[in-house]
Order: sequence, then structure tokens, then C-alpha cells
Amino acid sequence: MKKVLFFLMAALALTTVSCKKDGHGDSTDDTVIAKPTYRVVEINKGDPKKDVYRFEWNTDGTIKTVDLLYDEKSWAKLEFTYSGKTATAKNTLTNEEVYVITLNDQKLATKIQNKKGDDFGSFETLECTYDKNGFLTSAKVNGKLNTLQVIDENGDIEWWGRIGIADQVSESTTAPGWRKKMHTYYGTVNAAGVHGEWNEDTAAKRWLYETNLLGRASAHVMRTAWWYGVVDKDNNVVKQEYAAKLAYFPLDVDANNCVKSEKKCYDTKEKYESDPSSMSAEDPIYFVVEKI
Repeated sequence: MKKVLFFLMAALALTTVSCKKDGHGDSTDDTVIAKPTYRVVEINKGDPKKDVYRFEWNTDGTIKTVDLLYDEKSWAKLEFTYSGKTATAKNTLTNEEVYVITLNDQKLATKIQNKKGDDFGSFETLECTYDKNGFLTSAKVNGKLNTLQVIDENGDIEWWGRIGIADQVSESTTAPGWRKKMHTYYGTVNAAGVHGEWNEDTAAKRWLYETNLLGRASAHVMRTAWWYGVVDKDNNVVKQEYAAKLAYFPLDVDANNCVKSEKKCYDTKEKYESDPSSMSAEDPIYFVVEKI
């Protein structure tokens, strides 16, 4: 693991970071990033609606319930209760505990124990660290460090990096190392705090990010996400270049700068640079928000 981290840190020198960071990726200045003024109350995917996630919030800003539906039928409804620095999520449809969560002073999850398996995230234990502004900076899955995340001076996730996750260097070589997913942003404020750049390598479902238990979203709306760099099976850096394809997210916000929908377009760099509208696109994800 030390060898993997050595090569990860060596590669950081190739990325320009616009604010001071300490050794953990935390900002060392006194910048305080403005918080969102809206929050998500529903996410729905598909037309007609298929996967739907509905959120209720407590008056102190913590998550109260998450209702998970498919074809308009609820398959789990999680109710969150809080006692000191412990939160428990119970599925009220089965009366079973799903998560036991340890919170820090920012009410962010430093440890999540998953009691029910893959439907609620591909991890048994997830441990996270955060910076002073509440952005996730690292995560361990089942005791193994598997991701780092760096925040820029604008309060946006500049990149997150894989550690110990297999990537293909060639058809015959599996690389157990890391790559970085680089992000760019519109100048548009992310008023509802939608987690467009959520980090799937924590093995947590995206709707768990939207509860804000796993840290803050970027301050601005994401424009692109693009993999960069790869190591071979011996953790030697063999590529310092961008992947052939990237993800582009057309801007769709309302008059309050709240994201209305998110459509991932994925294709070659050439298509993105010449005609983004020609890129292959997935079905949109739609958001309903409320004012905080």
C-alpha cells in the first residue's frame, strides 16, 4: 500500500492545484465556501420514472428519511435517528437496521457499517475523512484506503483518485493501481448542492451522497469528468495522459441555479471539442429541490 501511495503522490506534481493543501489534501488557508441554499427532495431516473429516491429533512439540516422506489413502488424506506454522534438508518418496511453511522462534529459520516449488503452499497464498512469545509478527502472500504480527493480554491472537487482498484493497461494486463478522474465546472453556482461528481469508488450508492452524510458537493455545477493516468500491475506509472473518451454534462439549471436534470454524454475528445451534441448520451436524471 505504501508503494501505491508513493506513486499516487508523485503524480500529484503533474496536476496544478490552485490553493495550498496540506499532506491530506486539506486547504491550509482560511477560505470558507458558501453553503447551498436549496436541497434535493427527489431524484428520478428514466422516462417514465423508474428509479425514484425521495428525501425528507430534519429542521437542523440532517436527513430524516430516504424512500427508495422502483416503478413507483417503495422497496425500502430508510428512517434516520440520531443519538449523540451515532445515527441509525432503519428500513421501516422490514424493521431492519441498514446502517449504523458514526458522525463527526460536522454531522458527516466518519464510519458507516452496512448491515444489509449490495442493495445499500458494496461495502461492509466505509470510513471517510473530511476537510474543515466538509469536503470528503479520503475513504477506506472494508479497512483499505481506496480513494483520495482534492478540492480547489473555488470549493470544487478538482479530482478524485483510485487506489487499489483494477484498471486495464492492455487487454492482457490488469493494473491494480489508480487513476485520477479530473473535473471541470461551469461558472454556475450549484445552489442545490447536487453531487454531480460523486465518487463511485467509495462503493456507496449515489443517493447516500445526496443525503450529505458523505460530505459536500462542489460549489459549482460540473461540466466534464475525464480519467487521467494509469499504472501497471507493479504500480509503475505507465501512462500520464487522458483517456480517449470523457464525460460531458450539458448545463440545465433553473432560474435559481438549481440543477433540473443531469445528462451524461460520453464519447471521444474529438466529438466533445467539435460538437458536444453529437456525443452518445445516457437517460437524464431529474432533480426536485426545496429551499433550505
